[in-house]
Amino acid sequence: MRFVHPFSMIQMGKKFVRKLLAKSPAAGLCPVEFDGLKLVELSFPYLFAISPYPKNEKKCSAVLKKNHGIKMPNVCRAVGSPQKKAIWFGNFTLFIGEEPNIALGDVAAVVDQSDAWCSLRLTGTYAEEVMQRLCPIDVRLRSFKTGYVAKTMLGLMQVTLHRSGKAQFDIYGYRSMSRTLINEITGSMKKTMHVVKQKL
Repeated sequence: MRFVHPFSMIQMGKKFVRKLLAKSPAAGLCPVEFDGLKLVELSFPYLFAISPYPKNEKKCSAVLKKNHGIKMPNVCRAVGSPQKKAIWFGNFTLFIGEEPNIALGDVAAVVDQSDAWCSLRLTGTYAEEVMQRLCPIDVRLRSFKTGYVAKTMLGLMQVTLHRSGKAQFDIYGYRSMSRTLINEITGSMKKTMHVVKQKL
């Protein structure tokens, strides 16, 4: 994910011009490690929102399968691999990892959202406990299995939560709230491990 924020001055002939510098949503804020818990920023070359046109859901899934090897996900699910996946995002599907084939434009609205999201990954033995402190849904493995997705609240922010592993969560929040999102998660990491240490 890219974002043009600071700039440098470069010389072009006799003039100096501004050169915008790319900056990710969590630049300078991640990674964060705390007693076996780790929060990192996920970096993807492409993130596209895919919204099938009315009565074109099956056609859209077929086109995605033909050109990218994965189908549209079911509600509250994610499909694919770590490098290329499709995640249910409520009123659209977030397609990650590749630029969509032009044929998708015939059956769906396709919008580039590569700069729209802050994508984070939380891993560690107590990752589940960290998320339980922040989200009002049951994130225990028996209820929220690997591959499951939920639109939920994290603190006062709306996020999309994807369980990408037994002790691993991918969190997608609005880019504008990156700093607050990371602060909330790191705060929960510290509180969780403080409680764990007290019980040992």
